[in-house]
Order: sequence, then C-alpha cells, then structure tokens
Amino acid sequence: MSWLAPIGVLLAIVILVVMAWKGFNIVIIAPFAAVLIILTNGMEFQTAFFAGKGAYLTAVGGFITSYLPIFILGALLGKYLEDSKATVSIANAIFKLVGKDSPMKVMVAISIIAAVLTYGGISLFIVIFTVVALCRPIFKELNLPWRLVMVPMIYGGTTFTMTMVPGVPSIQNVIPTQLGTTLTAAPLMSIVISLVSATYGYFMMKYELKRMVATGETYSESGQVVDLGDTSKVPPFFLAILPMLVLIIIIFVGSAMKIPNLVVPALLVAVVLAALCLNPYIPNQLKTLNAGATNSLLPIIFTAAAAGVGAVVFASPGFQVLQVGMSAAPGGALTQIPIITGFISMVTASASGALGIVIPTFGQTWIAAGIDPQVVHRISSLSSAVFSAMPHSGFLFSCMAVFGVRHKDVYRQMFLFGLCGGFLCLMVALLMAVTIY
Repeated sequence: MSWLAPIGVLLAIVILVVMAWKGFNIVIIAPFAAVLIILTNGMEFQTAFFAGKGAYLTAVGGFITSYLPIFILGALLGKYLEDSKATVSIANAIFKLVGKDSPMKVMVAISIIAAVLTYGGISLFIVIFTVVALCRPIFKELNLPWRLVMVPMIYGGTTFTMTMVPGVPSIQNVIPTQLGTTLTAAPLMSIVISLVSATYGYFMMKYELKRMVATGETYSESGQVVDLGDTSKVPPFFLAILPMLVLIIIIFVGSAMKIPNLVVPALLVAVVLAALCLNPYIPNQLKTLNAGATNSLLPIIFTAAAAGVGAVVFASPGFQVLQVGMSAAPGGALTQIPIITGFISMVTASASGALGIVIPTFGQTWIAAGIDPQVVHRISSLSSAVFSAMPHSGFLFSCMAVFGVRHKDVYRQMFLFGLCGGFLCLMVALLMAVTIY
C-alpha cells in the first residue's frame, strides 16, 4: 500500500486533467478524484469523505463558511456596476484613451478594462460577462477570430491583478493575511513582478494576435450573446469608478495602519457607495441585490469543490511521502513555499482553494524557519496562481460556457499567460527574496 498511496495522488491529478479536457465539470470530477485518493491511500471512507478532519465535504463546507462574505460582496459590487452601466462608462473612457481603430488597440483596451475591474474587486465571473458584451461588436466589426478574446481576458483579468499588484482585494491576496500581513505585503516585490508580468503579457499578446491573424481565421458567432441594453444613459466616469477607487483607498490606508481583516468592511463600504451613487442608473435595486447574491454561488462552489480535493490530498499518506521529497529540495523553506503551494494548486486547479489549505498548515512553519512573513505571503499567493493554471480550473469552465470556445483554445492562453508568464514572475520574486528581504 505504501507505493500505491503516492501513485494514487498523482493518478488523481492526471484524471482531473483528462476529465476536465473531456468537458466534465469540476463539481463532478472533484469528488471523483477525492474518492480515488481515499481508496488508493487506504483511508477510512466515512471519515475521509464525509465528516472527519480534512474530509472532502468538511473542507468544502469550511471554505464556503470562511469566504462566503467576500464572494457575495464582490459579486454584489460587480452586479451594481454592471446593472448601472458603470462598466460601460469605464470601458468607454478606456476606449477613448486607447482607441479601437486597430486590433492591437482593442486588445490593449480590453486588457485594461479587465485589469481595472478585477483590481477594483469585481468578481471574475462578472468581468467575463462584461468582456463578452463589449468585445463582440468590436471583434465583429474588425473581423477578428472570436477565440482571440481569451487573450485580453486572461492577461488583464488573471495575471498581475490576481496576486501581484499591491492592495488587490482578490481572495488569493486575502487568505495569506492570516500570517499577520496586509494586502500590500512585500510592496517592492509586488511592483517589480507586476511590471514583469505586464511587460511579458503585452509582447505575448502582440505575438498571439499576429499568429492568429496570419492563419486567415475570421470572426464567427459562438457563445452567449450578452446584451448591454440601452447604453445611452450611463453614469459619469467619476461616479462609475468611485466605488472601486474608495475600496482601493481603504485597503491602502488600512494596510498602512495594519488593520486586520480589512477586505470585508472595505467591500461593504464599496457596495453601499455603489448602491447610493449609482441608484439613478439602476432600474431595480432589489433585482440587482438578488442577482448579485446569486452570482456569488457558482464561483464559490467551483472553488470549494476544488479545495475539498486539496484537503483530502493533504490528509493522505501519499502526500506525506511526496512531501518528504518536496521538503528535501535545495533552498530550504524558501523553495518549499512554491513547491508545496504549487503542488496543492495543481491538484485543486484553484489558487484560493490551495491557499486555504497551505497557509494555515505551513505558513507559521515557514516563518519560524526565518522567512519574512511578507515574503511568505507574496510568494505563496503568486505560486498558487501560477500552478493553478490547469485544465480543470473552474475559471476555464466559466469562460468556455460564456465565450463558446473549446478547451484547447482557452487553455493555450492560460498556459502562456498564467503558467509561463507567472513562472517567470515567480523566479524574479524568489531572486528578490534572496537578495533583498
């Protein structure tokens, strides 16, 4: 059984990837993978799947309990901006600044829109719908291949504004604050790797645009048609951006004052401000509230399902065997951070799901080994994002459903921007951790 246990863990990862590639939803394949790990590791089924410490369903419920307020508030803020057409106002301002008379300008503008919205605390699920609505008429007008839409979506929405930019209110930046850090942890490192990511992404986007256009592929209709409705009455740019601007200001000021657990009250202030300032542009406040709360459920269920697999992996004898090998890697505790975080992220294909397991379990151990808490925060957060760029990511399933693209179209961009670009940033971050911190 000793040799079967680690093989069972690794086999579960392979099955997760293959089944995801075949189109199975993470909510289906996650419990299947958990059962496989339990059986191959000789774990008691009732305890490991249902009710024990580290059990699959226990971890699923624990993740939802811990982070539901953040998901709900983020979804509410996004829904207020969407229903009030604040997202359109922000997009119009960016298009006016950047232009949309050439394919590259459109790609840059969409990337900025996705980056602004995600940095402002808007759920990626809301950003997906915003991007598809804004891009469709422009892509049709310029006759661009529709699958190219994934490039600015992934570049602007899931790279530097996910785990790198100081103060970003993403769940992946919130979970490591359990270490006693703030959302602006390791600011110099954050700024440097953000610039590396943005630069790499820009040139990679230019390459992908040239590559796809060279194939002769043109626009074709696929995916959901999202109607923006009447866009003749949109809020002024300042009102549109104000809730997100206040959110970021609260985070930076609160982080400077070392106020703990800041993201929930900051998001709450932003939601209330959006409800008040954007009220004249919202057709039905009750409908917006109800829809926003509902929108939070799918992302957190996807993430929690993945986190459950990670918990089973962590509790398995097979992982203990694998951990011995990972802990023996040269570089000590510093290299253990990306290796262990990355491994759990690969299993779960969820950055937040992995961090929810790794930070409470290993965080204080790494700090006790002499690693600066801010470095643990930033590198674990970055590592979770890099190695969660897997084919069974819940984000990919959402994109496929909304954009109407195939798995291989989505994953190519995730691999190039998320995994390759993120790995480059991780190397820079580790170098800075050794030389500066």
